[in-house]
Amino acid sequence: MRIWGADGALQLDETSFTVRVIYSALVPKTAGRFVDIPISGVTPTKDSCVCIPISPYSTSGQGIDAIAFIPYVYEGYVRVFFGSPAATTGPTGITTQRLLVMRHS
Repeated sequence: MRIWGADGALQLDETSFTVRVIYSALVPKTAGRFVDIPISGVTPTKDSCVCIPISPYSTSGQGIDAIAFIPYVYEGYVRVFFGSPAATTGPTGITTQRLLVMRHS
C-alpha cells in the first residue's frame, strides 16, 4: 500500500516499516494476578505485544474462561495480567493464551 499526502509527497509505502515477531509463547494461568516474562532486549519504545486465545471461549455466557489476558511491555520483560490490570481482586481468566511480542522497525 502507498499513501500520499495532500502535497503529493509519498507518506507511507511498503518500505516505511516492518513488524516482526520476536517472541511467541503459550501463557497458562498461574497463581496471582499476573506473571512477568523476561525477554532480553525488549523495550516499550520499539516493541508491542498481544495475547490471543488458543481455544474457543465458552458460548454459555460470560464465564471466567472468556477473560482476556492483558500484556504490557517493560524494559527487559513483559507483564501479562490475567484480567484487569486495575483490579486487585475479582475474577481472572483461566484459558491459556498465546503471547506475541512484536518489534517495529
